[in-house]
Amino acid sequence: MSAMPGGERPLDEGDSPLPRFARNLRRLRADAGTPTYRELARRAHFSVPTLSDATGGRELPGLDVTLPYVRACGGDDQAWTQRWHEVDESCTLSKTSPSPCPGLSEFTREDADRFFGRENSPTP
Repeated sequence: MSAMPGGERPLDEGDSPLPRFARNLRRLRADAGTPTYRELARRAHFSVPTLSDATGGRELPGLDVTLPYVRACGGDDQAWTQRWHEVDESCTLSKTSPSPCPGLSEFTREDADRFFGRENSPTP
């Protein structure tokens, strides 16, 4: 395993789109000379935690965060916009199948039948 720029946490070694996207963002940063997140925050006008989370591989950062990060590292907006949309589509498709554990997905109005008993609760 190679050293992570700036002491970042290791990413999932799988080849799924989300960790691959995060690895590519990290590679872009490394190719830009591994600027600190504080320097990236100054260039991108986003907080250090927001930019660091963008490369965490846990969730897809918004395009509104991705593009300033890319620009701060000298990357190509058009290429990264296309990459982002491909990953977003892939993540959206994977959310269409029910999670094996309901606690791993967010609850929506369609899940209302799972919750009961509150309508008869006394109001404080």
